[in-house]
Amino acid sequence: MPDTDKTTILYLDTAPAVGGSVISLLELLKGLDKERYQPLVVCFAEHPYVQRYEQAGAHVVAWNEYGSPDYRPSWAGAVRQTAPVQRWKEGQIGGRLYHSLGFGLWLARRGLPRATRLLSIARKNRAALVHTNIRVGHDREGIIAARLGRLPCVCHVRHQETLGWFDRRVADTVDQFIYISQAVRESHLSSGIGQDRGRVVYNGLNIADWNRELNPARGRELLGVDPRVPLVGIVGRLDSWKGQPVFLRAMARLGATMPEVRGVVVGDAPPELPAYRQELEQLAEQLGLARTVSFVPFQTELAAVMSALDVAVLASTSPEPFGRVLIEAMAAGKPVVASDSGASREIVDDGQQGILFPPGDDLALANALNRLLSDRSLAAEMGGRGQRRAAERFDSAQYVAGVEAVYRDVLAKHQP
Repeated sequence: MPDTDKTTILYLDTAPAVGGSVISLLELLKGLDKERYQPLVVCFAEHPYVQRYEQAGAHVVAWNEYGSPDYRPSWAGAVRQTAPVQRWKEGQIGGRLYHSLGFGLWLARRGLPRATRLLSIARKNRAALVHTNIRVGHDREGIIAARLGRLPCVCHVRHQETLGWFDRRVADTVDQFIYISQAVRESHLSSGIGQDRGRVVYNGLNIADWNRELNPARGRELLGVDPRVPLVGIVGRLDSWKGQPVFLRAMARLGATMPEVRGVVVGDAPPELPAYRQELEQLAEQLGLARTVSFVPFQTELAAVMSALDVAVLASTSPEPFGRVLIEAMAAGKPVVASDSGASREIVDDGQQGILFPPGDDLALANALNRLLSDRSLAAEMGGRGQRRAAERFDSAQYVAGVEAVYRDVLAKHQP
């Protein structure tokens, strides 16, 4: 049973694998005021950070929701692709009805059963507030559970999203939104969410802990790369919009003028993309990179990995909601090269802490890497400025304080 002197917060982690949302939730749990709050985390996947949540003082309930069968009938996919259905859903009335049927099916076969189960856990543990951790469309079950239990709900929005009619109705029941960047906040404002419904709280990194864990030699050992060669890396989930193909094509260009440079792709693919890593490896082989670019699974010793790089790359082809790897690399004193979209400009000033390039432009990325690897003094200057910015703007103490301020405001409004 929970400590009755503390306020229990139920966190919903619906991520299928470790990524920015999971890592940022862990940072929050580690810094949370344990004298006041008792964290309870419900995970939809048993990923490697479940144990870390527990080490941070949270009670964890792990479900294997990503192993459950599809809630839609087996024939539904084929029917959706037929010409009559495609024409029908393009109309205003037909489209509304089409999405109504889809949402109703999800609610009956997936949403309500999960929400009911979540509410049971919340009541058993006397949770006073529900905090969902990705976005409205990904965390409907948690928001609905809070509504059913008349519990206050805070929704952390970590991705840009355009809210459809039903998700807009779900969002109306949220007490307060926390946006990880202004870019994410703008996406909600464009969907009709009021400006007073949420605030921007940047993700954070425990700079003191991070500095203690910086270990370039250990990082090179984990990555399997000779410490004497220049190394460029892209770290993060292997996903179609994260830009790993752009990175590989840039490395192929770079190899023509700087053959000594090595590259590394660090991360795992989510369950819904089981063959994506193999596709990337095949692309690397086609580009002649089999000996110069290596693929390494997700690493828990992230500080060591980041400190082993000479330049860190973020190559997302869609607007990046935040770009946690940017603050991790900057905190390690490394210059960054990032696609100029989404929140990148909120973190990096072009030419100061790193270089921004047009999304998808592998030539521009290769040129930026060439510039930094050819001018080590410039790279060191950018790395130093990035390290100072990370400490000033993105320390986890500011992140945790911002989230706890939301808790206080929301809980105060629900006092009897």
